[in-house]
Amino acid sequence: MAMTSKRIIRVGAAQISAPLGDVDGNAEKIISSISKAEELGLDVIVTPELALLGYGSGDIYLDKADENIEAFRHIVNHTIGKKVLAIIGFMEKDRLGFFYDSAAVVRDGQVMGTYRKVQLVNYRLFDEKRYFKPGSELPVFDAEWGRFGILICEDVWFPEPARALTFRGADIIFVLSASPYSRGKPEVWQSFLKERAYDNLLPFVFSNMAGLHDGVSYWGGSMAVSASGNLLGRGKLLEEDLPVFEIDLSESKRLRRRDIRVREVRREILEELLRAHEEMIQSGELD
Repeated sequence: MAMTSKRIIRVGAAQISAPLGDVDGNAEKIISSISKAEELGLDVIVTPELALLGYGSGDIYLDKADENIEAFRHIVNHTIGKKVLAIIGFMEKDRLGFFYDSAAVVRDGQVMGTYRKVQLVNYRLFDEKRYFKPGSELPVFDAEWGRFGILICEDVWFPEPARALTFRGADIIFVLSASPYSRGKPEVWQSFLKERAYDNLLPFVFSNMAGLHDGVSYWGGSMAVSASGNLLGRGKLLEEDLPVFEIDLSESKRLRRRDIRVREVRREILEELLRAHEEMIQSGELD
């Protein structure tokens, strides 16, 4: 795809409150966010993780699967004639009937592709492995302003997924999340996003769930971090919001002229990393 000279993009985080199982209500909030983004002339709008179905635990995931897919099709139809690119968190079902915690890339009535969360969570409030199959691919997507990757929540806590997207030529990474509040959690997330930005010399935009659902508070606080690791802005805490961030996609290339960490990665060291991991598994240290 031919690139234009435009290197500043405007990204909105659709920081909605999406109760678990309220598919129709959540779909209307997503549609409203897309319409607002179009009115504001944004390039991209990003929802939280599982924004269509809601985040939580329970067999409601199974009961609402088909309703979630029908509502997703309705949202896609709503984007016909709109220029804004929407990244939508939903539950995807493959042809064999397996479910994924996914993000779809949608524009002008077309689904450009999907990303499936690779690092599922099974601790404390989370029971993702009961319902979802993990993804195993880390694709990048093309837009007229550049290339982008997508991660979902826990994916950011591991360095490898962001690194793979960097090697595939991403200019920016969008993160969908449904992170419950705990003391210090916003600061921890900001630190992780800055670390990934420093590691890869890429900007990140983080869209987090907000609101109180089934006794669990989702802290919102959606944010953007520049390629140099600077916080560019943050949404409101705990309540719904639509913060807008201006992202300079050319900063990465300027930084990489002096910083060798992306261009001089050695294949033999990557292979040594894999060997070390295999040795740790064989030794039983991961048990």
